[in-house]
Amino acid sequence: MAKGGGLLCVMNDVAPACDRRDYEAWYQQDHVPDRLGIPGFLSARRYRRLNGPRAEFLTFYETETPQVLCSAPYLKRLAEPTEWTARIMAHFRTMSRSICRVALDEGQAGAGGLLALIAHNAAPASGLEAQLTKALEQPGVTRVRLWCADPSVTVPSPEEKLRPGGDGSFAMIIVVEGTNAEMINAAIAAQGVSDPATFYSLIYASPELPQKEATA
Repeated sequence: MAKGGGLLCVMNDVAPACDRRDYEAWYQQDHVPDRLGIPGFLSARRYRRLNGPRAEFLTFYETETPQVLCSAPYLKRLAEPTEWTARIMAHFRTMSRSICRVALDEGQAGAGGLLALIAHNAAPASGLEAQLTKALEQPGVTRVRLWCADPSVTVPSPEEKLRPGGDGSFAMIIVVEGTNAEMINAAIAAQGVSDPATFYSLIYASPELPQKEATA
């Protein structure tokens, strides 16, 4: 993903009463195809937590620019959720929805099977991008990313009313992908990042649409 592109990062738990089969069917058959049908959306990935303090599920969408996430087609979808969406989102808990600009995306293309995520509301420290890039020198690390909230396009979602407790957000999200949890942890620690990481395993990665097709 090119630096300066857009990124929507969603993290959520689900209520115990939620039918997990219905949840998975909705995400794969309704929600992801719907979002990828919006002009400017390029790809989607879904993850489930292995361990750590953040929510059980992580989903993120890459977009051509952050402005796609306040575009008329996207806002129209948010204002007109499907019945299935309304039913499932009533089970969402501890929801965070962060609209970001890609500040860093370095490493191999594709998806590492493991993802370590660190999210908080502090602004990134000076030199963090160069610091994180050094993690790629470590075995077992395939990709590093830094996503920073973009206040110019952070608009409330009409779907928020469907989710008990409302939506939170983060100012900065660090993502380190790789093949081995111990090696990823070592790479993060070597760069002086002391915040606890949440580890996720990949559920689904969509094909990445070429940008010229995404805006056609």
